Amino acid sequence: MKDILNRTFRPFAAVGLDIKHLFARIPSDLVGVAGFVAVATILLTAVDVASPVVRAAVGFPLLFLAPGYAMVSVLFPRTSPTETTESTPLIGQTWDVTDVERVALAFGLSFALLPLLGLVIAFFSWGFTTSTVVGTVSSFVLAGVAIATIRRFRVPVRDRYQFRLGRTLGALRTAIFGTGSTVHTAVNVVLVVSMLLALTSVGYAFVSPQQGEQYTDLQLLTEDDSGELVAAGYPSDIEPGESMSFTTAIENQEGQDKDYTVVIQEQWINDGDVSERTELQRTEHSVSDGVTETDEQNVTPNAESGSVRIAVLLYDDEVPETPTTDNAYRHGYFWTEIGEDLEDE
Repeated sequence: MKDILNRTFRPFAAVGLDIKHLFARIPSDLVGVAGFVAVATILLTAVDVASPVVRAAVGFPLLFLAPGYAMVSVLFPRTSPTETTESTPLIGQTWDVTDVERVALAFGLSFALLPLLGLVIAFFSWGFTTSTVVGTVSSFVLAGVAIATIRRFRVPVRDRYQFRLGRTLGALRTAIFGTGSTVHTAVNVVLVVSMLLALTSVGYAFVSPQQGEQYTDLQLLTEDDSGELVAAGYPSDIEPGESMSFTTAIENQEGQDKDYTVVIQEQWINDGDVSERTELQRTEHSVSDGVTETDEQNVTPNAESGSVRIAVLLYDDEVPETPTTDNAYRHGYFWTEIGEDLEDE
């Protein structure tokens, strides 16, 4: 009966043992890094948390620890170095790296990698926005984690590096407090705290880049002889009832997509003041952030003669009942003379 019971329950014991071995083989540190990067990306881009404390707590390890740790994991997949590098002659591990050294290298390599990632952003002209910075760093880290995982699984289990939190914390505690000297220990603590405070501040500033000058620019343009748009050559004289054409250019640098309304008026000016105004045209425009939209305008003044001012009023909100240059968000204008046979005069 005892033999039967042993045979009956042995498969369950074997399954439990296999599961235990499976979890022992999973690179928990790399899984943790990938999970942290995913959460950090969501918090800093999709959710866009406003709390400075949260952004600093998430941004610091994302920028100054995760990239370097991914690279360290790629370079050092083993607990001990290989005796020969014939199988991996280019990146074979040839020396021991302790847990403390891995942490130190992670910080150092992160500082070395960030400028290179910044050059990538600048090269592709993506702009140093929060989404771009976080996306670039996160993509690099996840790619490094994937390569590091492959390299670890190619190492025999007995030689494969396995992260143990207790062992790592113990090694760090020994490095800081195990100096045998109160003075040296105090200096180490001050240096570590100062470094963390400084890096946390830089990390928050990096993942929350300050917005530059925000503005909207309105230009009135016409085509020159070569077909280029220039801020000159406006219709200076037209026949009564004749239409005129020009181009409006709206540049959106507000940091977000904007909806604009363009109101074109014919204005009569007496003693420097508008004595009469007539709306000739009104158009709506949706302009993405960082984009300049051009639109050809065709209007026909109502006046039969005289000098009138063609005013272009730009609004980024509801248009007032009486649009004027004073209540417009941006405005521009040019003068034109209306009459018959003006070119012959």
